[in-house]
Amino acid sequence: MSFKYEGLTQEEVKKRLEAGQINIAKNESSKTYGQIFASNLLTFFNTINIVLFVLVLSVGSYRNALFIIVVAVNAGIGLHQEIKARRLLDKLSLLNASKVKLFRQGKQIELKQEELVLGDIILLGLGDQIPCDSQIIEGQLEVNEALLTGEADALTKKEGAELFSGSFVTSGTAVARVIHVGKDNYIHQLSHEARKIKKQKRMLRDSLAKVVRIVSFIMIPLGLSLYLKLFYVVGTGHKQAVLGTVAALEGMFPQGLILLTSMALTLGVINLVKQKVLVQELHTIDALARVDVLCLDKTGTITTGEMQVEHIEGLTEQPLEYLARVVGNLLENLPDQNATAQALRKYFAPSKELKALHVLSFSSERKYSAVEFTEATYYLGAWQFLFPQGNSRLQSEAQKYAEKGYRVLALAQSKEPLETNFLPEDLHAQALVVISDILRDDAKQTLAYFKKQGVDCKIISGDDPVTVSAIAKSVSLADAEKYVDVSQVKTDEELEYAVENAQVFGRVSPQQKKRMVQILKQKGHTVAMTGDGVNDILAFKEADCSIAMCEGSEAAKQTANLILMDNNFSAMPYIVNEGRRVINNLTRTGSLLMVRMMFSIALTVLTLFVGNIYPFEPIQLTVLTAFFVGIPSFFLSFESDFSQVRGSFLRLLFERSFPVGLSIAVGATLIGGIGASIGISQSELAMMTVLFSAWNYILMQHRIFWPIKRYRLWIFTLTQISFLIALLVGSDFLNLAWPSLGHLLLLLPFLFVAPVAQYLLLKSSSFIFKKL
Repeated sequence: MSFKYEGLTQEEVKKRLEAGQINIAKNESSKTYGQIFASNLLTFFNTINIVLFVLVLSVGSYRNALFIIVVAVNAGIGLHQEIKARRLLDKLSLLNASKVKLFRQGKQIELKQEELVLGDIILLGLGDQIPCDSQIIEGQLEVNEALLTGEADALTKKEGAELFSGSFVTSGTAVARVIHVGKDNYIHQLSHEARKIKKQKRMLRDSLAKVVRIVSFIMIPLGLSLYLKLFYVVGTGHKQAVLGTVAALEGMFPQGLILLTSMALTLGVINLVKQKVLVQELHTIDALARVDVLCLDKTGTITTGEMQVEHIEGLTEQPLEYLARVVGNLLENLPDQNATAQALRKYFAPSKELKALHVLSFSSERKYSAVEFTEATYYLGAWQFLFPQGNSRLQSEAQKYAEKGYRVLALAQSKEPLETNFLPEDLHAQALVVISDILRDDAKQTLAYFKKQGVDCKIISGDDPVTVSAIAKSVSLADAEKYVDVSQVKTDEELEYAVENAQVFGRVSPQQKKRMVQILKQKGHTVAMTGDGVNDILAFKEADCSIAMCEGSEAAKQTANLILMDNNFSAMPYIVNEGRRVINNLTRTGSLLMVRMMFSIALTVLTLFVGNIYPFEPIQLTVLTAFFVGIPSFFLSFESDFSQVRGSFLRLLFERSFPVGLSIAVGATLIGGIGASIGISQSELAMMTVLFSAWNYILMQHRIFWPIKRYRLWIFTLTQISFLIALLVGSDFLNLAWPSLGHLLLLLPFLFVAPVAQYLLLKSSSFIFKKL
């Protein structure tokens, strides 16, 4: 069908652009550059660090102000990584930009969706995503409005009917006028509402927020109390009181943990982008690492979404060549362009032998099409709809093919004239057309990987469960024979039982997909959902991680957390592995970062009650954490660890860091108290405290990074040697002094007791933090 329209003129387009009537809606799925700068620079912790920096400068101790360099580098690295990730995402988004056919100034052109303006005349056909709310002015379409109605069946839209953004065309061709643009479109209104309603829980993000709240609440009172004690009670003087307070407060900041988390997640995003995976939410990485149930939509994941005709089977004495020519004549006269029609056209040669009198195109409600020829009327469609009263032979043959994973169409003949609203009584089956879904080459290997990794895969489809089960068997899905026809499930209890005991689900409505995901989450599972259609959106919103195919509908891609840009299902293992790698490394290295916060808080409390001086200066803490936390954490974050993530992130951090932090705090307090009583100088005691803290870090590294492989051994050896060199060369700069041999004897008992103390505290820490 050919259309010719004038469309808008350049002057009309200009006026609409000036009025802001253009199809641009703010993309809220990723940060703007302004938000990236603000989130990395204008933070609570940066503000406090600047205040502490000014305080240190005010007392003239410039060396102790060097911690601001670390703060600046941290912020700069975070800024660089996020900008780099944003640019990569922008490039992929450009590759993913959809084009729309439209008429302007009498010519048919193609523009990006965001270049449409109010009143544009657009041309829509099979497979097109409706870019804006529009009204048909000529032609007829079948449109899937599952996003709007919750029903996956296509609806017929004729002249004057309204089309909603977020729907897609399943059949037909039409010209429509744009009636809404930008945020006035249905899809954007729905997305806005969805964002207000749903905020997925992210263990990592929520855990960090909890730490920030706790530290923000206690640090200011503790800092003020420490300064007052050092200045007024102990009488150290203003300078030493400020340095002790700044060291305590600067150590309490979990800024290293926040930075490491941001860097690790951003690095994960960059790695995924390189694999053509578009990440639309940073903390999706966290959910990926914990996925233990993967819900797959058959089309686009197990199969390519394309179909092919296997063969035609005759049910009468007519030769197969004749029956094939009949199908060819049908296809020559039918306007149908859906996926089934395309597969038929590839197999059957077009023919014009028969003269057509009337044509009835395919309808999703009828499930068949028909053409009246001069000699007879032929019907082609789903056998269940052509013969609703049953046909024993036809049913037997069709069931046989369905059990093998094939789709079956029936070719039927009648001598009666074509009627639109009912089937003739003399309808006779002539042949079966056997059609198969084309399997993805990588589906079998991908499912085998997930089975090995302990991830339970469930296939959820709108198709016949017998066919879906057969396809699942062909790709060796475990327990593929356990299938359920969800259209026959009437109660929530029945659905819950089915979800627990079956692997394959057919004839599933969009609402049922959503409910199935909810049931799995209620059972304590972390659920990932893949799909490509608008009928997957309701489930996408509920899943912990939603993954859309690039060739899927725009609505699905807008809702998904991840988009497979090259529709490569085999990328799924890499995606899950990347999530696991990031979180496993972050859990280990994050524990090192938490130690400083733990001992700084504990040491401040101990100093307030039993100590006379805070044993660290800011510069000493900077060097200690650089060589035992910062540098090792950075390099160890690149390690490959794909084991399944279990347990609470925050609980693991506290359980691992609490024994070390408390050991350092108590040991430093005792070393300072005993050493001062026997006349050891403050600079010598500071050196002994730094060495004791380093020893505790070494013990922790050995425990949480065991076994110490070659890569880890090199990192730990180089950083520890560098640390000793820094102490030897820069002791004066760090305000440290090496103790005499006699004074060093005080340190030895603490070095021997530290492993025992850590062991005992580790045993109790799981009980202390069990509610985290």
